[in-house]
Amino acid sequence: MAMSFKTKIIGSVVIPTIVLIILGAVALAFNVYNEQNKAATEKVESDLNSVQRLLQESARLMTTKTTAAMNILEDISNAAGPASAGDSLVIVPGVSAPNISFGKEAQAGNFRIVDKVTQLAGGTATIFSKADGSFVRITTNVKKQDGSRAVGTVLDPEGPAFAAIMDNRAYEGVVDILGNPFFTIYKPMTDGQNKLVGIYYVGYEASLGSVEAAVGQAKILKTGFLALVDGKGKVRFSTQGISPELAESTIKSVPAGWNVDSRDVAGWGYKVYAAYPKSELREGALTTAAIIIGGGLALALVLSVLVGLLIESMVVAPLGGEPSQASAAMAVIAAGNLDVEIGQARPGSLLNNLSLMQEKLRNIVNAIHKSVAKSREQHDRFEEALKAFLNARNESPDKQKLTEDGLIAAAQKVAKSDDSVSRAVERLKL
Repeated sequence: MAMSFKTKIIGSVVIPTIVLIILGAVALAFNVYNEQNKAATEKVESDLNSVQRLLQESARLMTTKTTAAMNILEDISNAAGPASAGDSLVIVPGVSAPNISFGKEAQAGNFRIVDKVTQLAGGTATIFSKADGSFVRITTNVKKQDGSRAVGTVLDPEGPAFAAIMDNRAYEGVVDILGNPFFTIYKPMTDGQNKLVGIYYVGYEASLGSVEAAVGQAKILKTGFLALVDGKGKVRFSTQGISPELAESTIKSVPAGWNVDSRDVAGWGYKVYAAYPKSELREGALTTAAIIIGGGLALALVLSVLVGLLIESMVVAPLGGEPSQASAAMAVIAAGNLDVEIGQARPGSLLNNLSLMQEKLRNIVNAIHKSVAKSREQHDRFEEALKAFLNARNESPDKQKLTEDGLIAAAQKVAKSDDSVSRAVERLKL
């Protein structure tokens, strides 16, 4: 089925418009994806660097404080006398260790020195006694969960401090003490024979409030997050709304389509992670494309209606039908066929006027045909009258008179019919 003129024009205008809109939407969506990817990458870098700087600055300050506190602890201990390990005694029920003395001042249950250090430098202090393969706190102001001193507890044998001391090295760094992170210094304690008898310890509970706030408020795209992980792989903090368990599982086993980046934090043994799903980048781009295409199709629909109304009012209505229909009708009529069916057309339109002209031409042509037929009939009668007149020359005068009158009457009728033909033909003149 042939398309109408209106459909062809609308298609030639609207289809290219829709194609351009779709191409533009795809190009813009690609640009949005790249911009969002760039923004997400920059956000990750900024967040990771921000948390890393906070922790490193904290580590720098803590190192200065712990070094000063360790100097104070050693000075006070040395002032009391050289270290020595005495007889083993029960520190707490079930836990025994040699009693460390500085000079004559025994330390088990004696909190003078550790509390003096805390009074002067803040933080916490401990004297450990070496008991077989472990190190027992015999005096300390490190507190347990119930608020009591952690006397009788032992140094974590799996921790980095334990390994360093057993290798006769000092350890500086963050350790987990009874579930809390402390920035610490552990130094080997030797007696007069240079034998390892215990450990000097000072430490400050890590103040991570600003870090926790920074991590908690960080948000990457919709569901991305930051997470701070300690040296044991435990998630300390994560973005609000993201549970530590979810953060840990995402970091350890990266889901398909996720991007995970990390930074080591010097001095802490911690890592800060940033993770986000790449699919959210595509979602943003697709949403943008959908909005543009949706708006473009709506615009194309409005444009189609406007173009259709314009064609209807400026072309189809004045013509009274399709331009092809009007052209074909005019060509047939011009070829002399006045019987072509034009059909109903709007009054005042070209096809309507063409139909009226066709009807008038048909009437004129029919009138000419009738006049010519009648004229031919009169000419035949004139021929008969002329023959009768010629044949009557040898007849009586009355007979001649009668045929003469008949010839005159026939001639008058011929003249009248010829005039009728002339008037009919005159009507065809423009």
